[in-house]
Amino acid sequence: MASFPTVNKAPGVYIQEITLPGPIAGVSTSIAAFVGPAQMGPLLEPTLLTSAKQFAEIFGDYIETPYRVYAAHAVKGFFDEGGTECYFVRVGNGLAASSNLRDQANLVVAANPQQTALVVTAQQEGAAGDNITVEVDSASIASATAENPTATADTLANQKPVATPASTSADKRSITATSASDAAGFASGDLVNISNNATSDNATVASVAGAVITFVAPLANSYANGSIIKRDRITVTKASDAAGFYPGDLVTLTSGASTENATVASISGATIVFQAPLANTYPGGSIALANLSPGTLTIRVGDPTGLEPGSYVSISDGTSTEYNVVRLINTISNVVTLTSGLANLYTMGAGAHSVTVTSMEFTLKIVAKAPYPVAGSETFPNLAMDPRHSRYFGNIVNSGFVDVALADPPSTTPPPLNLPAAMVATALGGGKDDKLSALTTANYHAGIDALKQCGDVNLLCVPDCVTTSPSGQSHFQIADTHDIQNYMIAHCERMQDRFAILDPSQMTPFDFTYNGIQTQRQGVSSDNGYGALYFPWIQISSPFPSGGQILVPPSGHIAGVYATNDNIGVHQAPANEPITTALALEVNLSDDAQGPLNSLGINVIRSFPNEGILIWGARTLAPPDMLAWRFINVRRLLLYIEKSIQVGTRFAVFQPNNLTLWQQLKRLVTDFLMTQWEIGALFGDTAAQAFRVQVDETLNPPSLRAQGVLVVQVTVVPTTPAEFIIFQVVQDITGSSLQESTGS
Repeated sequence: MASFPTVNKAPGVYIQEITLPGPIAGVSTSIAAFVGPAQMGPLLEPTLLTSAKQFAEIFGDYIETPYRVYAAHAVKGFFDEGGTECYFVRVGNGLAASSNLRDQANLVVAANPQQTALVVTAQQEGAAGDNITVEVDSASIASATAENPTATADTLANQKPVATPASTSADKRSITATSASDAAGFASGDLVNISNNATSDNATVASVAGAVITFVAPLANSYANGSIIKRDRITVTKASDAAGFYPGDLVTLTSGASTENATVASISGATIVFQAPLANTYPGGSIALANLSPGTLTIRVGDPTGLEPGSYVSISDGTSTEYNVVRLINTISNVVTLTSGLANLYTMGAGAHSVTVTSMEFTLKIVAKAPYPVAGSETFPNLAMDPRHSRYFGNIVNSGFVDVALADPPSTTPPPLNLPAAMVATALGGGKDDKLSALTTANYHAGIDALKQCGDVNLLCVPDCVTTSPSGQSHFQIADTHDIQNYMIAHCERMQDRFAILDPSQMTPFDFTYNGIQTQRQGVSSDNGYGALYFPWIQISSPFPSGGQILVPPSGHIAGVYATNDNIGVHQAPANEPITTALALEVNLSDDAQGPLNSLGINVIRSFPNEGILIWGARTLAPPDMLAWRFINVRRLLLYIEKSIQVGTRFAVFQPNNLTLWQQLKRLVTDFLMTQWEIGALFGDTAAQAFRVQVDETLNPPSLRAQGVLVVQVTVVPTTPAEFIIFQVVQDITGSSLQESTGS
């Protein structure tokens, strides 16, 4: 519990809000991910979809040549069966044309042509992208001139406040002014200069009484005339000249051989007050902004319009030029603050060269010509390279033809020299058409790997990794299928939060003993049950104008059934559930035919008269001796529990590892598991029989706590499905076994 700070508070009643961790919320279990070819759309980029229509808009229509692609059918089947969200990762071997694939189109750094500033890539892969041209023009939004105000210092007689000495005390500790009203202009602590034509003293006022001004220390000279003035200010000849300066300005005061720099504190009329006493007196002379010296971070300009934080600027007086980046703009005083100090000296004052501050931007022109699918031209003017800038290219360039990004790895040339160099219109290069017949297992591996960045995926389907069918509709061989499906399982095991749904290979003719699916099963396995294999293919209504029915792998439809079934609970086995959009099966199996396949962990899809097509298996790909992970619902329930606890207790990381935290975690996890037991996910007459949460000294000895480790042991007893229901019918012709025993 947070303590309440009572220092400097009056006694009373105060309200202090304390936020405690809420109950552990269950994570999603039904977000599927599909990996496969498509007509168009981003390659190897997981895209979240909420409908089959959205898939068609982004990734195109069904593909029939050079072979039938099943990814689109699987995604539609997922939504048709009740799925609500899924990711799709398009795999392919095409390449998008890019500026980085053709040297002469490379957007190089202006100051270092050996490095790349930006990479322009066609949004659609293919050789047609080579018909896109890119042009870079230098641009500038603003050019401001550094202000150079000057003023002439007035004579000492016109300085205010001013007093005339009438006499000096014998100990030279005080002066009597000619009038008390003049002396009243000074106060204790004022630093003053007393002077006449021959002598001068600097002194500090100790007190003022009437016309007598007493000093902290004796003066060196006696004064019966001359003047007394404050040393921290000066009056110029015209108030309009003084108005040219601002508080904070560093100025140079010059009178004959006397010169010094001072910082303006305030301005009142024609009087300029400085932050510290002046070293010299100025009965005349001039005041100007101090020279812009090396290391200076600020420049005052006449009009900073168009300059902003992140502006790249060139600073020049016609002789010296350097480059910098704007950090801040003060629109009241028109002061530009730079990111780094100036490298050169820029002279200010009368007769000095003008110093200009010019912004540096660039304009990007994109032209797409046929046969690129989308033709046209786009211009993005006055782009900046700094993310702070309002026209940062990453926020402004929303091209319909290309993507523009920083080079990867980024240029090591520091700002502001990392601007792209000007370049005439030059075509992109390296575009390569996607060739489905040349897809390899490596392409599918890359697609599966792309899902590592998606932490909310629960189900993984790759419907196109099937073997060659009789009609030659797929190009994969059995070894390829094993490769990809084992990669799916390995991905799920590594991520520990998702489950693979594997498709069967399409049957070969006259395979009445189902050797094909058994061979496929022998090639895939998961010790901890991170996947399931289904058989056979299903027939659905053809989406093509010719009508009829087509055979498709079942994984997409089964993932939709999983999603619908999860509305009851992930502990419910996704079996004895209908595939509502399946019209028929590739082959109908009997009980006798299914038995051996079920023992191998192959989940058979069956057709039952008057009941429809049902999923009639709930086993994982765990080896037969791994009973703990035999059933799909057990594996997925544990994934759900583990991920929910992981997410729901993340708040505890870095909290004090003490008994308070232990009990808090135990309470949260216990409450979560109690809910699971109450809905039937865990087995036991009582909660104590269904689960246990242990966190104590035994699990967390001092040696472990010293390493920053906290161990909470959670034991659960999941509910397994009633895969075999056996009624034992006993015949008793005497009826004696049914008689109630009275005992003795």
